[in-house]
Formats: sequence, structure tokens, C-alpha cells
Amino acid sequence: MAEMKTEEDEAAKPKGGKKKLILIGALGIVLLLGGGGAAAWFLGVFGAAEEAEVSAEAAAEAAAAERAQRRAEMVFVDMPDVLVNLHSIGQRNRFLKLKVALEVAGEASATRVKSLMPRVMDSFQAYLRALTVDEVSGPGGLHRLKEELTARVNLALEPVRVEDVLIKEMLVQ
Repeated sequence: MAEMKTEEDEAAKPKGGKKKLILIGALGIVLLLGGGGAAAWFLGVFGAAEEAEVSAEAAAEAAAAERAQRRAEMVFVDMPDVLVNLHSIGQRNRFLKLKVALEVAGEASATRVKSLMPRVMDSFQAYLRALTVDEVSGPGGLHRLKEELTARVNLALEPVRVEDVLIKEMLVQ
């Protein structure tokens, strides 16, 4: 009889209750995600990412066009050749010869640079005479020389701005 009760208990238990619960929960999640995705689509969430991408591309194109226009407006002003004695420790004299061009934005700036060229030359001469051969040697020396000359020319020509000092020729003897 004890065996009969267990059979009756098993018959009284509902079969597949956990499976039905899992199936209903999974179906609810799928419907919720589908509805959320549809709502996001209709509200333009996905389109906003595409619009942001398009606007970023447009901004990059506008910046490239602006750079191209600035390059087209750039004017190069050749400076007179610079020949200076370098500071030397020994008895042998060392010389530095430079041919330089200044890059400026537009003809108005170029005219202003030409009118103030004596001031620029004075600034260059004072700086270059204090240099040693070691300070102008190698690629690092050339880079530091360009940076320093650019800073000095911008101080001499303020408010006119020189974009770059271009070294056309450099000879150390």
C-alpha cells in the first residue's frame, strides 16, 4: 500500500511545470527585447549614430578644405643669406651659413615681414653667434635650430605670425 501512495503522489504532481515557466519567461524576454529594438528604431536611436558618422565625415572634409585653402594662401619670404662666426672654444674659427625662407599666411603678412626684415636679421645674428658647432650638428641640432629661429622671428614680428622657418641650405665650416 505504501507503493500505491507514491504512485498517487506522482500522478497528483503536474508534469512540465518548470519547463512551462522557463518557456514563458524566455518568450517574455524575446518580446521585451523585440519591442525595445522596434521602439529604438522608430525613435531614431540607430539613425542618430549614422547621422553622427555623416556629420563627423563632413567636419573632416571641411577641415581638410580649410587646410588646403590656408596652404594655397601661404607665401614664402626669402631672407638674405646669413653668415656668422660660431662660438668656438679653440683657436680655429667656425662659420655657419644659412639660407632661410619664412612661411607666412598671405601677401599682407609677407609685406609686413619684408618691411621688418632688419629686425629679424638682428634677432637671428644675435642668436646664431652664441651657438657652438655641437649645438647645430645632427638632426636634433637642426630641429632645435628651426624651433628657436621660429620663436625668435615671431617675437620680432609680433603680431604677424610666421608659420614655419624653412632652412633651404645650411653649411657649417
